[in-house]
Amino acid sequence: MGINPIEGLLQDPEASVYRKKRSPREVLKAILLMLSYDLVIWFFNMVIHTFFREIRSRGTFNIPKKGAVIFVIAPHHNQFVDPVVVMSTTRATAGRRISLLTAGKSYRRAFIGSAARLCSAIPVERAQDLLKTASGTIRIEDFGPGNDNVNVIGEGTLFTKEAEAKGLLGLPNSMGNAQIARVISDTEIVLRNPFKVNFEKPSERDKVIIDMLTNGTPYKTAPHVDNHQVFNSVFEHLNKGKAMGIFPEGGSHDRPGLLPLKPGVGIMALGAVLKSEDPNAVVNIIPVGLNYFHPHRFRSRVVVEYGKPIRVTKKDGEKYEQNSREVVNRLIDLITLRLKEVTVTCDDFDTLMVIQAARRLYTSVNREHIPLPLVVEMNRRLMKGYQKYSNREDVKQLKENVYHYNKTLMAMSLHDHQVEDLTELNRLIVFFRFAKRLSTVLFFLLLSLPGVFMFAPVFIVSRRISKKKAQEALAGSVVKIKANDVISTWKILVALGLAPMLYIFWAAIACWLLRSASEIARSIPLVLLFIAMYLWMVLTTYASLRTGESCVDTYKSLKPLLYSILSHKKDMIQIEELKKMRRKLAHEVTEFCERYGPSIFDDYDKFYREYNSFDENSSEFGDALPEEEAEPSTADQGSLYSRSESYWLDNLENIPIFSSVDESNTTVSEDDTASEISEVTEKEHDIERVEQKKEEDEEEAERQEAARLRLRKAMKQKANNW
Repeated sequence: MGINPIEGLLQDPEASVYRKKRSPREVLKAILLMLSYDLVIWFFNMVIHTFFREIRSRGTFNIPKKGAVIFVIAPHHNQFVDPVVVMSTTRATAGRRISLLTAGKSYRRAFIGSAARLCSAIPVERAQDLLKTASGTIRIEDFGPGNDNVNVIGEGTLFTKEAEAKGLLGLPNSMGNAQIARVISDTEIVLRNPFKVNFEKPSERDKVIIDMLTNGTPYKTAPHVDNHQVFNSVFEHLNKGKAMGIFPEGGSHDRPGLLPLKPGVGIMALGAVLKSEDPNAVVNIIPVGLNYFHPHRFRSRVVVEYGKPIRVTKKDGEKYEQNSREVVNRLIDLITLRLKEVTVTCDDFDTLMVIQAARRLYTSVNREHIPLPLVVEMNRRLMKGYQKYSNREDVKQLKENVYHYNKTLMAMSLHDHQVEDLTELNRLIVFFRFAKRLSTVLFFLLLSLPGVFMFAPVFIVSRRISKKKAQEALAGSVVKIKANDVISTWKILVALGLAPMLYIFWAAIACWLLRSASEIARSIPLVLLFIAMYLWMVLTTYASLRTGESCVDTYKSLKPLLYSILSHKKDMIQIEELKKMRRKLAHEVTEFCERYGPSIFDDYDKFYREYNSFDENSSEFGDALPEEEAEPSTADQGSLYSRSESYWLDNLENIPIFSSVDESNTTVSEDDTASEISEVTEKEHDIERVEQKKEEDEEEAERQEAARLRLRKAMKQKANNW
């Protein structure tokens, strides 16, 4: 469940550093900060282990026990739950305390902000969070493809008082933002870049923006945000040998791929080693992948994966001093690549569903015993293989077949793991098996009913509020698809507020009933009796939760048994056809893996046997990417900032830290996301080709593999004929 706060404090290496190098007052302050951090994490660790059924970690040996570390975490699919999952897992497995970069908007929230301060979070202001409604209306004359669309005309506006250069000009309803280049007068502004609109094929959102800026619209303004102080705080934090974390995508989202990263995280690492007085200064950047299985659902699962550290050394800092932009861009490219190695990303949800179905088909034997991290790794490898060979006809056909199989299962209201349980055995035997499991379900249901009844108000209220908040978040965002990323956060927040009051209510009723009916209860002090009843209510609901899980697991096995009992002959023929389809697809997926796997993964043959045999050698950042890689960095893509601007330390006020997902020029539509994923994927393939064998060797390996498959099929056919 986690680390004990007191034991963790006594064993923490940071505490000894403070005792040796600080005054008694500073030591006491540092110890109180560490203790408050551990207490908050201990509390939230219990909360998330109640919400999630299983939280697993992988690659924790990659986390340095001492020294400066930046944890770069993605994808940000679960709003305020993501930080808690990463901090508690890192503290429990590696003993490191992470100070997260937190948006100023979140830092100012009552509950979230208090927890952030106790965990030594570093607040970061974002201009889009400071947008306020301004006077008058704005429009752009001749707004269209033939105009530069940067000259804004105001009516009844006070630009000289309410706007400033390098600030933001925003449209209502989060339709987009643009950075201000200069303020000409109270009624005229020049933008640095125009509002992003596709004039050739405008979407519904584009049409609304065109109408607004053509006919006039209310607007918002935000002041320029100077990030110098944030960067200096980070440099000081890292040069004390501490750990910090950042979600470089900025706000949470529910898109299937990563949003493009900003240069801030790279400058933090390079600037820290450059400003350090230690000639051997090193900052380790650890990519952290969050892999959820239905992140918005109660009692779902999550795997936290820590990738190989990227070592940023003093030598890299010197290179940064000579050419800041090139070095930062190369580092951001490497971070993006490493994040893709610890996450499962794809172009769309249909492809993700097909990949997950293919993984289930490939791992049909003893599936329930496969470790959760291995499931994530298989998803990632299948996705990587699909992305590399997706243009081949056999791969396209396999995807279509798996998709059709999925649709067939949905039409029959079945899951893949239930197909093989559909049986043609004697119906009497199947009936007795069904009756036994049904009695188990009813028994567990009766045991769980008290807790379900007591906690039902929390489930109902949290579900309704989380759905309402998701609708509000979706209306105010241009990157969310369904806004599922805010649902679990609001479920937990509502439960944390409502559950204690509910327990007090039930404990009070229990005390009243006991004291009314029992002389012994009246002899017990009311306070002690209330505490005992309160704890009893908590234990009752938790026991009902665990019992209910067993009930649901057994209930899921009833459907195929009932289907087998009630099916007529025609249905049994359909069942047999479904089984044959599944076995055929399992064979095709296996062939796909055997044909293409060895050419992508050197450890393909020993993947299952030596799953935990990792290479613990950290890679140096300076040698991680070849010098000739000169393609545009993701740090530059869609940036509001000129490509000619320096990433040097004297220009930190203009450096973006988070991906500005609400800005017009970084608005990510579904088409944009697919394009960005495609570009990063192509760059990943280029890097892989440099590290792997030559193309000729790969083709030769494929020819040998094809010959081996033909020989195997011929032998199998011969055996069948015999």
